[in-house]
Amino acid sequence: MGVGENLAHPNPILPDTVFPDFVEWGAPLMARMHRILLPLLVLVLLSGCKRFESVVETGLHAERAAETLEPIPRPPDYAVEADWAALPWREDAADLLPKGLGVSEGPGTADVFYLHPTMYEEGSAWNASMDSLALNEAVDVWPVRHQAAIFNGAGRVFAPRYRQAHIRVFSVGDSLSLGALQVAYADIRAAFQHFLDHWDEGRPLVIAAHSQGSWHARWLLQEFFDGTRLQERLVAAYIPGMDIYPSDFKVLPPCTGPTDQRCYCTWMSYGTGYLPPWLEAKPSAPSVIHPIAWTTQAELTNPREAHGGAVRESFRNKNPGSITARVHPDGVLWVDQPHMFLIGKWLHRDNWHVGDFNLFWSNIRDNVHERVEAAAMRQ
Repeated sequence: MGVGENLAHPNPILPDTVFPDFVEWGAPLMARMHRILLPLLVLVLLSGCKRFESVVETGLHAERAAETLEPIPRPPDYAVEADWAALPWREDAADLLPKGLGVSEGPGTADVFYLHPTMYEEGSAWNASMDSLALNEAVDVWPVRHQAAIFNGAGRVFAPRYRQAHIRVFSVGDSLSLGALQVAYADIRAAFQHFLDHWDEGRPLVIAAHSQGSWHARWLLQEFFDGTRLQERLVAAYIPGMDIYPSDFKVLPPCTGPTDQRCYCTWMSYGTGYLPPWLEAKPSAPSVIHPIAWTTQAELTNPREAHGGAVRESFRNKNPGSITARVHPDGVLWVDQPHMFLIGKWLHRDNWHVGDFNLFWSNIRDNVHERVEAAAMRQ
């Protein structure tokens, strides 16, 4: 499958326990540290964060639960608005902005096509049903609100629902896994074609995705953009959480600077000092760009003041200046221990897949605005 350990996460955002609201506590921090804070952190980190652990982080190997793809759920009808998680002419989760730090409004001149990560973890079927109200709500509350909303200042946001493949496809990795991914991509392709046929107004285009969504975005870029006339309208693709390689494309290059156009930005976030074991088996390094400094230069650490804050489960943008990171030559982003007094070491982790977007929420938002404005300058 060529994806290594980069599995989608059920709730791809940062829990509040990762960046707690210490500044909002009524009593001084130091006075309450030993009595309340440390016991709470230990309990939370050992048990309360369980729902935020991914297959990658726990080492869980999801086994095959069905021997055929059938019965395959009904395909979406993208002429029906209910089969979209976000559309620009209605109010939905993609329109929201996090509480806390102010964010830039943005130029609003592009069209954004967003593909959510895996939310389908339970059940024997290889592909999720379009009719699951619980799953659709989870998509809206978590990735659409926490990821797609990054791009609402850049322009109109379109986010299709699709028959996402079960998370086990990335650990089983057999022909049925590929078949399930192909079913999911058939929906993505149909949604994008529907957009082109009915809603495209010739605006600059942004592709955004995470994890399984980035897997499908790679296929979408290969089919519709790579070396085609549509690539001329591509501002950039933001597709973290999956190993993407320059060899995946004939013409489409990785972005290497903050205003590059017609290119893709990708990164996989890991704790400094950790390299995933699957990386050693790769013949070449994945593409990676620094989502604060917007450079591919290895070993360049961003200044703390350049970090705009992280967005957490409560949908608050907090703790600016808490994240520093650097591009590792082997093709991953190394994220340092959070710069938070006394508790940074408790928050550090080897795998930051859950935070690929949320650790850098404001920085990504500012960058897509900068690229869209640069796209307008070249027209």
